[in-house]
Amino acid sequence: MMSSKTHYPQLKIFRTIWGAESQFSSDINVLFSELYRLGFDGIEASLNDIHRLSKNNDEFFIETLSKNQLELIAICYTNWADFVPETWEDLTVDEHLNNLKRELEQVMKYNPIHINIHGGQDNWTLEQQEAFFQGALDLQAKYPNVTSSHETHRGRSLFNPTLTLHLISRFPNLRLTADFSHWLVVCERLLNHPSDIERMRQIISRVDHIHARVGSVDHAQVNDPLINAPKETQLMQNWWQMIWTEHMKQNKTITTLTPEYGPIPYAMSSDIDVWKLTNQEMERQRNNYQQWIIQNHD
Repeated sequence: MMSSKTHYPQLKIFRTIWGAESQFSSDINVLFSELYRLGFDGIEASLNDIHRLSKNNDEFFIETLSKNQLELIAICYTNWADFVPETWEDLTVDEHLNNLKRELEQVMKYNPIHINIHGGQDNWTLEQQEAFFQGALDLQAKYPNVTSSHETHRGRSLFNPTLTLHLISRFPNLRLTADFSHWLVVCERLLNHPSDIERMRQIISRVDHIHARVGSVDHAQVNDPLINAPKETQLMQNWWQMIWTEHMKQNKTITTLTPEYGPIPYAMSSDIDVWKLTNQEMERQRNNYQQWIIQNHD
């Protein structure tokens, strides 16, 4: 039970640009206006997203974002940008770090409030993983006014919880973007064994940003969280609420979340209305956050 004087961070919810153009509009005047109307606080976008949406007009992008009272979480890739098929390369640690350096420099001109990093690759040795994060954290430290975190994602360095726990133990400043749907697929289990629970507890203490997508042991995205995956939905909601509790303990002023449901092949059918699914998750998390605050007051 928390005191009535407890400070709760402001929940800010961001809309991933992934799939949004095809689902609604590629005209950012129209798209951004609709996202604001729906209740989103901002967008999460990569450099490729920004260049495409703005038609390479940086000033137009920044002005349109501001006009619609939206903020930006920028995505940086060290390899395999936007997961374009057949573009993965087996790069060295130094090549990844050079790419990160360039991407960080470029996204800063768009005034992001946070940077989400898709970093490293899953086939490195432990020595390479540690060398990458040492270099990445040094680069991130050059931008002390903007927080940044590394996403837990298949194909990247943080593709499984055991390696992630080792790396956050090795690097006290390493912060995470939690997309735990990937780990259910990688591990092929719900991560609810007592040893998994303890591992997740330690990992959750290092999360800065949430990607709220419900997955299963077979798919990183379910068709409908409440209908198709009630057990997984409750498991992930518990994790997200644990993150909110950590943010409260860490005296964060805001906590950020992106309901990240994507089109095919993440959606298992073209019949899935991903636009509607994403909006429903946004509304569900706003309600869940208010319920979480009420429960902590009891």
